Amino acid sequence: MINENTLIYRFYNKNPMKNDLVKMAMKGDSKAFTSLIRENKKYLYKMAYSYVKNEQMALDILQESIYKAFVNIKKLKRENVFKTWITKILINECINTIRKNAKVTYLNNDILIKNESISIDEKLDLYEAIDQLRDGYKTVIILKYFNDLPLKDISYIMDIPENTVKSHLKRAKNDLSKILKEDFLNE
Repeated sequence: MINENTLIYRFYNKNPMKNDLVKMAMKGDSKAFTSLIRENKKYLYKMAYSYVKNEQMALDILQESIYKAFVNIKKLKRENVFKTWITKILINECINTIRKNAKVTYLNNDILIKNESISIDEKLDLYEAIDQLRDGYKTVIILKYFNDLPLKDISYIMDIPENTVKSHLKRAKNDLSKILKEDFLNE
């Protein structure tokens, strides 16, 4: 029989088993941590790849991010934000890697835009336009439209208020519009 505390726990924690794994990992259980990584590995790789557009670099970033998360898991304050927390570590690692390499990279057409009615040329134009955005705007666009994260999670990952996320999104879309119009006029 399910008691009242169990119902409350399940109500506030969408996936109680996952939260239990996070708690175990926070206490030093490496098998629990490995299970969490296995569950999020594909998502994290796609996120890294969307930043660096290079398979090997994305794998290196993923490996370094997993290591940093493992070393710092005890610093996690709430178990229900594990995915957002590790995403933040990964994005910071992506940004650091890009800065270290200090070279221009272009989005690869392997990344899919959900609207399949867009032509390949239009997709490439969009990817190149996103690459021209400053880091903060690029991050917001990738998190919101490529990874479908809610504003609250984006706010946590980027360590900025939700209203700033909203204004970054608006400015990023305006900048994208200008870049795409400029490219269209130059064709």
